[in-house]
Amino acid sequence: MKKKLIKMILSLLILFSILVPSYSASAATSTSYAESLVKSAEYNANILRKQISYEYTKSLSMPNMILFNQTKDSYTKASKAVSSLKSSSTKTQLQMRLTNNVKLHIDRAVAYIDALNAGKKIEFYSKALNSQVEDEIYMLPRTSEYYHKMSSEIRKQAVLLYRVYGKSTRDAILTKYKKPAEELKHHLAYFVTVYDLIDKGFEEISHDEVDIYSLIDLLIDANDLMPYIQSPSYPEHVYQALQSDMIDLAKELSYVSEAVYEGSVFDSMSSEDGFQQTMILHFPEGNETYTLESPFKPFETQIISLEHRGCEYTIFINPNEESMPQYFILDVSKISE
Repeated sequence: MKKKLIKMILSLLILFSILVPSYSASAATSTSYAESLVKSAEYNANILRKQISYEYTKSLSMPNMILFNQTKDSYTKASKAVSSLKSSSTKTQLQMRLTNNVKLHIDRAVAYIDALNAGKKIEFYSKALNSQVEDEIYMLPRTSEYYHKMSSEIRKQAVLLYRVYGKSTRDAILTKYKKPAEELKHHLAYFVTVYDLIDKGFEEISHDEVDIYSLIDLLIDANDLMPYIQSPSYPEHVYQALQSDMIDLAKELSYVSEAVYEGSVFDSMSSEDGFQQTMILHFPEGNETYTLESPFKPFETQIISLEHRGCEYTIFINPNEESMPQYFILDVSKISE
């Protein structure tokens, strides 16, 4: 029995002597292994860093996504290995290396990828609109639709474009995506504003109940912007098309408001100086001469207001013919005392 007990104790001692050095070697191997994983992650991150730098690549393209995912995976594995180490200066140093040399570049890569995706969303609309502008195709609902969508994308995506690390890379992205879109937005702004106003006017006048004064304000706003749509900023046919639509809207509004005129209506107009300074309106009760604020110019519509026998008249003028301008009476309302 004693021999068996001694044999068992010796066996345990031998086993213990084997396990102790084995444990120390395992700990050493774990630290070494963690450091090797950190080095591998750093290697991947360094390559990724170059792929998201415009100074290095001289182009704006997505980084190799296999490499990007490998870098993230190697970072995750290294972080897990380092976290399992006992607290020590070595562990602290490895953690700092992962933060400064790996995670930093992964975060910058994410910002770079997000910026490219954001830029492409802007570019989709800017390219389509630019193609229309180059072909001088403006008078389409899609022009207004894409203009507003592009403007929305510029606002939404701008924050992502500015998050990119590195001035040269950030400037390259802004130059490629944001700058041309903003230039196009500036070019189309007046056209789209007038187009939308006229489109809104036709939509409102189709209702059973029409707000005459709202439509008059809308026509005034549109007409005030028409000078900004003249050549050479826009093709001449764009101005003509918008003006034609505006005249049609004024004509329809005059038909609607005619039923609620509150005063007499003149049946013609004339001028002794070619509508340069004065205009004569021929009312049933007699003629009345008015001084013009500005002379009538061919193909430049005006909306004027004047008074006659206690009523205010709002008139849309289209001076295409020098002898007798086309006109539409938009409103005749009694002046409240």
